[in-house]
Amino acid sequence: MSTKGSTKGSRGSASLFFFKWSSTTLDAYTKTVKSNYLKVLIAHCTRARLGGDDDSKSFDFNELGANPRAIKDDREEIRKRLEDWNNRQIVSDEPKPTTKVTLMELSALYRLKTLVQMCEKLSELMAKMSTWLDKEKKSLLRSSTSNHIFEFVQKIFESVCAIGEVFRLVSINWKDCKYAKLLNPTDKEYTCKEDGSLEITEAPTYCPPFTTQINYYRTLVYNITRAFQAILEIISNSMNNDKCVIRLTEVKGILQKLPSQYLSTKDIKGLTVRTAMLLEKPPSNEMRFSRKHFNHSVKSEVSNRAPSTKITSSKYYDARSKQGSSPSLKSDKTLKSDKTQRSEKTQESKREETPKKSVIKKLISSVSNDKKSDKSA
Repeated sequence: MSTKGSTKGSRGSASLFFFKWSSTTLDAYTKTVKSNYLKVLIAHCTRARLGGDDDSKSFDFNELGANPRAIKDDREEIRKRLEDWNNRQIVSDEPKPTTKVTLMELSALYRLKTLVQMCEKLSELMAKMSTWLDKEKKSLLRSSTSNHIFEFVQKIFESVCAIGEVFRLVSINWKDCKYAKLLNPTDKEYTCKEDGSLEITEAPTYCPPFTTQINYYRTLVYNITRAFQAILEIISNSMNNDKCVIRLTEVKGILQKLPSQYLSTKDIKGLTVRTAMLLEKPPSNEMRFSRKHFNHSVKSEVSNRAPSTKITSSKYYDARSKQGSSPSLKSDKTLKSDKTQRSEKTQESKREETPKKSVIKKLISSVSNDKKSDKSA
């Protein structure tokens, strides 16, 4: 019984320990991904230099992809940027960029920037949560709430470490900590001593593996957010909701910003077993248009259209009926349309009907005359 109690106590303390470590590591990894990957891609797509403040004119990376509903009058700022750019072109002898920006790069820019913003907000909330957990440590350990959240804290910590592996960042030496046995370490854990960065080459060369990295990053951010949400739900059920400093709606708001994934990417080989297991079930897109849905929509659109009247010309009829006659020898009458032929037929029928009507009138008038004569007699 004492061993079970000690393991429960160690799991509770480990939950607080690994959650705090996840918060600081996520913040560090987010800053590195932003500087080594996102800013490099922004500089490539917007042609902004990453030199000093005088060269880049303090380019604001946070404004890129901002909320389009927040409309502001920035015409003066844009005019100044254009003037600075023209002056820089005159003064600087830097060669103009020759590589073109592709749609794949712009889509990667949007996804990576959104995920970085999500991680920034997550690390901010996790830092507040870590401070609150330190204050409520005694009550959490007493109620065994920290023991129940260990599973989700472990998933957060492993997902944060997997971000470093996906982007080839400096690894965390967690195998030497006092709670390492609870994570079941192996001899094939990820290790790296230098931070990797994005190298811009031709888009067909570097974009396919880069989009796979973004897909993996998306899955890991989703795992962190969902596990964080589960932790808040457990704490709110075991304690008073007013005590927790973080609201569940804040985390749900972050999850709603999750960008869509790339559907056709190749997997990166050489990942550790721990990271590969975390990437097994990526979250699906909220809206996905399948080929069956597309075909059904096309069929319904075609069926809803008004039936088109088929117009045939008499020249084709004459060409089929008169074998051996060439189109050039056709008379003017054969080149008439069906409408003209129909009008002629109607006129002829009217002409034929008029004499019939006149004969009938004569008969009726004769019969009436005979009746009058009989009466007079």
